[in-house]
This record gives sequence, C-alpha cells and structure tokens, in this order.
Amino acid sequence: MTERRLDAAIDMARAEREALRWLMLIALWHARPYGTREDVLLSCAHEIPIYATADLIRRELGWMESHGLATLVREASPIWAAKLTALGEDVYEYRAAAPAGLARPPRW
Repeated sequence: MTERRLDAAIDMARAEREALRWLMLIALWHARPYGTREDVLLSCAHEIPIYATADLIRRELGWMESHGLATLVREASPIWAAKLTALGEDVYEYRAAAPAGLARPPRW
C-alpha cells in the first residue's frame, strides 16, 4: 500500500512539472517576439495556481532550452529572461511533435 502512494506522489510531481512547462510555453508564446523574464513566468504559475518557485522556473527553463523550445538570456542581470524559439512556436501551434515531458493537451 505504501508503494502505491509513493508511485502516485511521483506521478503527481511529474504531472505538475509537465503542466508548468506547458504553461511557460504558453506564456512565452504570448510574449513574442520579445520574450519575458522569469519573475513574470513565476507570476503566471501562481495565477493558475501551480506550485512554483524561482528555482523551479529556472530548472524548467533549462529543460525547455535543452529541448530547443526556448533560448535563455542570463547575462547582465541576476534575473533570467527567455524567448520562444521557432521550434517552440511550432510545438505550441501543433505544427511539430511535443517532446516527452511536456503536458500539451490533445488538439481538438
């Protein structure tokens, strides 16, 4: 019985991460062509509400960058910024397959 609860908790955490990634992709799509800062993405997550911290936003931005969905700017400020890539736009608009780990809803 304990293993079943542990598996459910792990699945819930994974589902939350994947939903947060989709939410961030949506927010970045709406911020085109300029992109947006991590604090705006954090505010978006809190409005849904999805549990998120600044560290979690950065980790998921890193995931998005590693999958080619976003580019990150970490240079002049301690606050990160992100922009959607062409692949990120294609995934959002259902022109490209979503990578595993992104909770994109099925197309109607």
